[in-house]
Amino acid sequence: MERQKYPGICYYEQIDGKTVEITAEIPYEIPESWCWCRLGTITNIVMGQSPDGASVKNEGPGIEFHQGKIFFGEQYLRPSPQRTTRPTRIAPAGSILICVRAPVGVVNITAREICIGRGLAAVMALCNISEMFVAHWITARQQALVKEATGSTFLAVSADQVKNLFIPLPPQQEQTRILGTISQHESILKSLRG
Repeated sequence: MERQKYPGICYYEQIDGKTVEITAEIPYEIPESWCWCRLGTITNIVMGQSPDGASVKNEGPGIEFHQGKIFFGEQYLRPSPQRTTRPTRIAPAGSILICVRAPVGVVNITAREICIGRGLAAVMALCNISEMFVAHWITARQQALVKEATGSTFLAVSADQVKNLFIPLPPQQEQTRILGTISQHESILKSLRG
């Protein structure tokens, strides 16, 4: 049996009606009022699927289409000229976008509905959890996703690997406080960059 990281503390998860100890999988200790969650239990996740190539054009009618991170901004997705008249998978406005193919784990948020291809997954936070909070934690856990990635031509992660990513979830008030602190630090960094 593997030695516990946190003596005296055990973590369990219910999987298909069975209780399974997951202590060895927990990355680090968190405050008592927080809980470790799998990303797939606190969000809805849609894996991208590319539309028929003939339906993708650089102008004209259709919904905006994104395949990877080429139009990722600092936090929010920039507009793409590509459009498709036959969308396959939709990321609603407010979705967190994760690159699931090289580079794995890069994150952005879309302020508008878009169609996503195989290089992206859309993550929609549930239960009034802030999408910005989840986006920051996915960014902080990027190396955990990269570690799970496989592939010989380029690294990629599966839907299950994205869903199983551990995220530490604090109460809503604490989420708000953390986001305020992050925002303050980002402002200071921007001012230092000039």
